[in-house]
Amino acid sequence: MLSVSLLVAIAALVLALLALTAVIITSRKQAQIIERQQQRLMMLTESASEVLALKQQLNSSGNDFAQTEQLQQSLEQSLKHQLEQQSERLQQQVRQLTEEQHALQQKFEQLSQQDPGAKLYQRAAKLVATGASVEEIMQECDLPRAEAELIAAMRK
Repeated sequence: MLSVSLLVAIAALVLALLALTAVIITSRKQAQIIERQQQRLMMLTESASEVLALKQQLNSSGNDFAQTEQLQQSLEQSLKHQLEQQSERLQQQVRQLTEEQHALQQKFEQLSQQDPGAKLYQRAAKLVATGASVEEIMQECDLPRAEAELIAAMRK
């Protein structure tokens, strides 16, 4: 009987060793699974951190974008206002130049309707300025010698 009890004890010991081996193998597998899960958790944590950082950048960029857009609108309004002012000044200058042109045109018409004799004297003065002699002035402008000499003396 001793041998049967010994056999039973050995069998129990073998079963205990098998059970212990199974427990060890199972615990190793569980440790590996836990390690993989920890790695995944670390990756998820890193990803979550990156997502949060990106979200903060987006919020910051959103604020920057809003500020940039507001600044752009302000600049556009300022430019529009400056262009309107410049346009008004240009229109005023155009009106002023038009008035001056009209006044000069009237003056020109008045001068063209002046006494034809005055034109002769103006022509004589131009001839003196070009270096014409008294005789040339007399012939070109049909003036008496005394007047031609007077014009020549006044212009020299």
